[in-house]
Formats: sequence, C-alpha cells, structure tokens
Amino acid sequence: MTNLLINKNNKSYFSSFFLYNTARVLPHAVLTVILLDKGMTIGEIAIIQSFFMVAGLLFELPSGLLTDSWSEKRMYQLSLVLLAISYLIIMMSYNFYILCFSWFIYGISNAAISGSLEAYFVRRLTNDERKIKAFNIKYNNVNIYSTLLGGGVGSVIYSYFSDNLYVVSLVMIAVSFLIISLGFKDSKTEFSERPTLKDSLKDMKNLKNNNQLMIFIFSLALFQIILQLFFQFWQVMFLDKNFGKEYFGIIYILFQLMAILSNYIFERVNLKNKHLILIVSLSGLLILAICLTNKWLFVATIILFLIPFNLYNNQLIVDIQQQASVKNVSAIMSLAGTIGSVVAMLFLWSMGFLNKFYSFNVITIIIILFFMLLSLLLIASKRWRNV
Repeated sequence: MTNLLINKNNKSYFSSFFLYNTARVLPHAVLTVILLDKGMTIGEIAIIQSFFMVAGLLFELPSGLLTDSWSEKRMYQLSLVLLAISYLIIMMSYNFYILCFSWFIYGISNAAISGSLEAYFVRRLTNDERKIKAFNIKYNNVNIYSTLLGGGVGSVIYSYFSDNLYVVSLVMIAVSFLIISLGFKDSKTEFSERPTLKDSLKDMKNLKNNNQLMIFIFSLALFQIILQLFFQFWQVMFLDKNFGKEYFGIIYILFQLMAILSNYIFERVNLKNKHLILIVSLSGLLILAICLTNKWLFVATIILFLIPFNLYNNQLIVDIQQQASVKNVSAIMSLAGTIGSVVAMLFLWSMGFLNKFYSFNVITIIIILFFMLLSLLLIASKRWRNV
C-alpha cells in the first residue's frame, strides 16, 4: 500500500470519525436528564444502559474476528447504520422496554466500530510502540475535540428543541457515512493479506501464553467500573451537590478540556510503568470528591481526578495494541471490550439492585475501593510473573 493512499485514508477516516463522534455524543451531556424526562428512575436508567453492555458482551468479540477476516471499512459503515437506528428509536420512544432495545442496538453499533478502522491503521504500525502512541494521541485529539463540540452544542440544542437534537445527530451520521464510503479506499492486495477466521481463532487460543497482554486486557476491563461509574452517573453526582441542569453543558465542556490537557501530558510523559500511581491517584481523588460537601471543592477535585483517569485509560490501550499480534489487532481489542462489557454490565446491574437499599454515595465508595483493590492485585501479579 502506498503512503499516498494511507494518507488519503487517514484524512477520510478522521474526518468521518469526527462527524460520527460529534453525532454520537450530542445527547450525552444531558442523557440522564433525557431519560429522567421520559419518566425513567435512576434504577431503570442503570438497567437500560446495561443493555449496551449486554450487546457488547454478545457481539464485540465476533465483530473483531469478522473485521480481521472481512473488512474494517464495512464494519465501520455497519456501525453508523446501527447507531442511526438506535438514535431514531430513542428519539421516538418513552417506553422502558423499547429504550432497553434501543440501547442494545447502540451496543451492537459500538461493538462493530470497536477495533475497525482504528485497527486498520494500528495494524500497519507493526507493534512499534512510539508510532502506536503517536497514532493514539492523534486519535484522542479528534475524539476529544468532537466530544467537546458535540457535548457543548447538544446541551444547547436540547434546551430549545428537546428530543429533536437526535435529528441533528442523524444528519451528521449520514454525512459521516458518505465521507467514509467515498473517501476511504482499500489497496488491491488488501483482501488477500487477511487471515482467515480459523487462523484468527487459533491465534486467540494462544493468548494465554502472553501473560503481560492478558494482565493489560483485564486491567482495562476492570477500569470499566470507574469509567461507567463516572460517565453514566456524573450528572447524578452533580445534582447531589446542588448543581442545576443548566450547568451540565459547561461541566461537560470542562471534562473535555481536561481530556485535552491529559492527552498533552500523555504525549510528553512516559507512563509505561506508572500504573500503580495512576490507579491510587484516580481512586483516591474520586472518593474524596464524593465525600466533600463544598460544591466548588467537589468540582476542583473532580477536575484533578480526570487527569490520572484519562492517562490510565490511554496507557492501557497503547499497552494492549503494542502487545497484540499485528494480524489480529481487531480481535484482541474486541476481546478486551468483551471482558470489559461483562464487568460494566455487572456493575450497572449491581447499581440498579443496590440503589434500592443504600445511598448512591455509599455504593460508589465501596465500588471504587473494590476497583482499586483488584487493579492493584493485577499489578502485583504482573510484577510477580516478571521476577
């Protein structure tokens, strides 16, 4: 494949991904508010969102295996179509069961896009850690800036047009589909170089011999506990600290600005063996934030928490991509996503159940401590195996 074609594909991918992600996150700054306005309770919201994880559990690994042997571009296109269907259902429905179904389709969409065209480029970096990190930094920047735009604009649109903000998302998804369909080209030898599905399954069975990769995969899966806790329930945390809904758009933008700062730090600092520091920092800061009664100290602590939170996530992804087999990057990332979906699904179901008996703050502190303990045990396991 020529460098010219790779560069053209790179531009098409990031242009399409920017629009896709902007459309995807457009409702996110007010997502809990949207579901509350549809008559859902906190427990029902947790159950609805758990269907996203159920879909990931069922479809992420098969989609990764299919991507490696089929086509990253086609899986990406399929994801866009499924996301459009999901958002159309969410916009029109007020029924708990139908909303569960829409989140299930959304989960299939996320499974299809996970490890698709991102893996297409990582595959060509042949396990070069420096180049993989550089690609991820660029990917993170596109992801962050599109999320910043989508979250900020989405909250404004919702305040004036309510659920009709999903119409804007659908239009942007359609444009994203056209860009990738017309602008991204496979090389003539692309399909002849692909492993068969049988070869991919054989390589997956050999994963047990790569202890370091498996520890990174399980660490990323455990991180889903904190990721889901924060991104699914940050609006509940802020409401509990007496912040009104009108602040959510600004807060969401602030989150993305911290992600930009984190990516800047990630580009300049080697965090390869700093997992312990990041785990303790993000866990301690989140527990402190939950315990604080002063709303502005709470905001300051959450801002600080987002730095180790983002850095830890970024480093684990680079660790996995660098350790993964070049031919099966999609399948490896999908395996990590599948195990993460199991953890996330169990977490959300636990939240839905425990919310009936305990306060939100008590549950979250216990969950954070549980995450920290298991993550530290994994690190200890990695060091013990390296002795």
